[in-house]
Amino acid sequence: MPLNLRLRFSPKKDGLVKVLGPLETEIMRLLWQEKRSTVKKIHRKLALQREIAYTTVMTTMSRLAEKGVLNRHREGLAYVYVPSITEDEFVAMVVRQVLDGLLDDYSDMAIDYMIDYLVKHNPTELRRLQKAIQLRANLPLPNGLAPVEL
Repeated sequence: MPLNLRLRFSPKKDGLVKVLGPLETEIMRLLWQEKRSTVKKIHRKLALQREIAYTTVMTTMSRLAEKGVLNRHREGLAYVYVPSITEDEFVAMVVRQVLDGLLDDYSDMAIDYMIDYLVKHNPTELRRLQKAIQLRANLPLPNGLAPVEL
């Protein structure tokens, strides 16, 4: 099933909670670790940390399957859920969607802000960005800049 994600990007939140709800994030982290599981097993693990209804876990996992982030198939009486995408692939997809949206509509502002942000907060990444641009555009590197692994 193709991914059917409608991202609700919340920049003030941490990590994957920026794009998934807190429970969706917990469930996906468990499934990325376990590789496959059932609602019952995921519910058991979550219930060790807090009180949560089985039906809440079941509904959330069903929605993740509808979004295409999980695949499910029946084994006996239970559905077995398997991530349809790795965590790294998911993060890369989210980054692409967010940046595509910003660059499509606000290219100048997005690029200017990214450069200003890197100058202020992460000059090492700014140098990596400069090298990556030059390498991809087949431009010679200025003196003092050595190629980096991307």
